[in-house]
Amino acid sequence: MADPDSYVGNCEFQVPIFVLTHHPPSVAPKQDQHLTFMFVTGGVETAVAQATAAARDKAVQVVGGVNTAQQLLDGGLVDELHVDIMPVFLGIGLRPFRNPSLERVRLEKINVQELGARPSLRFRMKP
Repeated sequence: MADPDSYVGNCEFQVPIFVLTHHPPSVAPKQDQHLTFMFVTGGVETAVAQATAAARDKAVQVVGGVNTAQQLLDGGLVDELHVDIMPVFLGIGLRPFRNPSLERVRLEKINVQELGARPSLRFRMKP
């Protein structure tokens, strides 16, 4: 694993980062005026609310796995969904959209790209 302190000045996103976690690290990674970390233990809604407040009028991007995506969709906290498919199988995996509470979610495809071996799909939430 890379040294988390190496992200200062090198991270793709030089913005406040809100990390959804059950257990914050005992020692916070290095931060600077552009890259800060907030460890949020209050759930996905709390993390999105804090990130939205910090972003003011800018967009908020959430990066996470299947469980996080399901919580965001189920909570109606998503305007767009970007799904990148990695051609690597790790364990048995999770079916990302098998949650029955997501049956009401409707998506409109707005973009498909190939980024090397990784297909990238982009959807807009339909009312």
